[in-house]
Amino acid sequence: MRYLHPVQAHEQFLASGVYRFSKDGKALDKNEFWSIHSHVDGERFIRVDMDARREDGKSILAEALLDSRGKLARLDVRCENGSGDGGIKRLRASYQVMESRLQVGFNLNDAERQYVEVELPARTLFDIPLLIFRGETIRALARNEAASQSIFVPMFEHAQLFPGALQRVGAPIAADGDDVLLLGARQIAARRYRYRDRAALYWIDERGVIIKRANAFKQQEFVAQISNYVSPKH
Repeated sequence: MRYLHPVQAHEQFLASGVYRFSKDGKALDKNEFWSIHSHVDGERFIRVDMDARREDGKSILAEALLDSRGKLARLDVRCENGSGDGGIKRLRASYQVMESRLQVGFNLNDAERQYVEVELPARTLFDIPLLIFRGETIRALARNEAASQSIFVPMFEHAQLFPGALQRVGAPIAADGDDVLLLGARQIAARRYRYRDRAALYWIDERGVIIKRANAFKQQEFVAQISNYVSPKH
């Protein structure tokens, strides 16, 4: 696993795993490696290495700092795209959340660093497009299905969409039952969540970790499945 910043001696290990991807039952050469560590003050670091360089030339390294309440405080991203589609070949960006504002500093394709600022409504959720971050967001959206909610979706693979989109959504996800999934010889209980506006299912365990995602797009089935899932409580 590659890192933006290596794990420090004072960080305590909480969990790690790998998401592996397939299309119509055929494995893709794409993986998302991740790890979670904590500080004594309750802060957590989540590190992600999305490696699809041999699949489509893309690579994303991300590191998020969550405060003691589990709220996003900072997200650092390094994105590389060998093909340059979407207008991004190299991106280095830092998202910082300060009360009702999101400040983003970034270098796009090795150009001079720029800064943008986004005003955020109260209690905005962040839907970071890497799987280890999405479990808690999906659960939060499902818990408040009767209310309209603000979400900010960071986007760092297309220059025209960067730094992301602020959206207002109403009840996009519903809890859809409970299942037991097999990871090798291990059984994991997971709650199933269904998107109302697309063919997408997520299975999420009691810790908020996505165990499996299945979605259909253009008559193709895409699946992401966790493996090498390690947690001291398992």
